[in-house]
Amino acid sequence: MTEVVHIEILRGGPRTWNAWREDNPSKNPILDYAALSLGERQFGPINGGPINLRSASMRGAVLRFATLSRANLECADLFEADLAHARLDGANLASANLSCTILDYADFSGAVLSNANLTGASLLDVQNLTQSQINLSICDATTIFPAHLVHPIAMLKVVRKINVGWGDRNQISVLVPNSRD
Repeated sequence: MTEVVHIEILRGGPRTWNAWREDNPSKNPILDYAALSLGERQFGPINGGPINLRSASMRGAVLRFATLSRANLECADLFEADLAHARLDGANLASANLSCTILDYADFSGAVLSNANLTGASLLDVQNLTQSQINLSICDATTIFPAHLVHPIAMLKVVRKINVGWGDRNQISVLVPNSRD
């Protein structure tokens, strides 16, 4: 099945999409670069959701202002997607690839971000994102955080360990929690 067919099924709304997913549990949908109208981006409970987008490839998809409340986005690939202003409240984003994704102004109330890849993502002015959610995700120096959150890298310090028997040529650096005492 081609990605065009997957996008057309998605345009049918959450009920149609979820029915297709139930009939095709082994298929990983390809929705790369999907450009849906604002009305087609409403996948929340009021529109028949929550939607099951588990393991879907949605690289570069335009989902600005999308309603993805309680959506299952576990293991979804959203690399370089635009989710600015999206409602992700209660969404399962565990192990999702959100690298280089625009998440500005998105609502993360109760969202699961365990092992979500946020490297290079923009999180400016996000709503309801907590430090504990960030601490469970994967970030790097290119991840853009709102001012009220501490970048996880800032909570670590580099410690150089030298094995006396090895000499300086076998020195290693490790990251350990930065105690703030």
